Amino acid sequence: MKKFIYFALTVFALGLTTSCTSDDNSISNDDTTNPTKTDLTIKVLEQKNDHYNIAIYSNVNEFYAPSTTPIIVEITDATDANNKVFTDVSMNIMMHMTMPNGHKKSHSAPISQLKPIAGSSNKFEGEIMFSMAGMDIEKNFWEIEIKAKNKDKNIETKLPTTVRNGQFFDRNDINSIKGSDRKTLETFNIDSEKHFAALHHVSKFIVGKNNIAVSIYKREDNGMRFPEVGELQVSIDPRMPDMANHGVLDGVIKLNYNSTTKQYEGKLPLSMTGYWFLNLVIKDQAGNILAGQPVGLDADGKETVNGDKFFDLVF
Repeated sequence: MKKFIYFALTVFALGLTTSCTSDDNSISNDDTTNPTKTDLTIKVLEQKNDHYNIAIYSNVNEFYAPSTTPIIVEITDATDANNKVFTDVSMNIMMHMTMPNGHKKSHSAPISQLKPIAGSSNKFEGEIMFSMAGMDIEKNFWEIEIKAKNKDKNIETKLPTTVRNGQFFDRNDINSIKGSDRKTLETFNIDSEKHFAALHHVSKFIVGKNNIAVSIYKREDNGMRFPEVGELQVSIDPRMPDMANHGVLDGVIKLNYNSTTKQYEGKLPLSMTGYWFLNLVIKDQAGNILAGQPVGLDADGKETVNGDKFFDLVF
């Protein structure tokens, strides 16, 4: 009898992770404007500087905000294909705005600084946390500055770009999942100081446990500096809104702060493919909620009321 019970439980558990990946789950990767693509193969920007060519690749067709946008910067020499050793490569990001009265303002945004891709000396990866949209390339736009060295020459290039407003899932409209952009950047205030919560890029999501990392940045010096914040508690509650808002067996996932990487890290268990709403709650060390809300009960006593702070993904 015990063996039969164990067998039945095993079959049931497998059913939870496999049987709902198609017809039962109405949202798939193809239903979204910007699904969770993995490879950074879309050339978004390109510019020449003397005989050097600087290209920026990402996993989206166009930048949108707010978002944590992974990029690859590739530098090539048009006069010498074998000249591929570039050093001291870095980037900076700046938003330029012209006010109605003609006054001009600028501010930066959080970034993950460029670092060499393994096995390459002319390709570098990083992330840009676009905090707001700007669709006028002359009056309201972002500018990505790339600096590098090649032999004895300094290279400096500024690539202007527009960034559109993201179209995100509306918790009050289940149909808004379709056509939505991925939510990878949230904002909140602590003592009137603006903070950003950034979900770092994951190269490939799987059914199972996925390594994830979140950084918290504090806005300082009128938006010119964004130091990491490490004294908070960050948790994620994975839910599937189009499937009765079911969660995962692990329940709420607590992310632990890594003082080396300055990130909150943990394992995200995904039991099936589809759209996942990652309900985000941020607390202080005393356990007081600073941003977001735990998943709540509806009038029928079911856990269908998600909080206002979240990340999401589709795979």
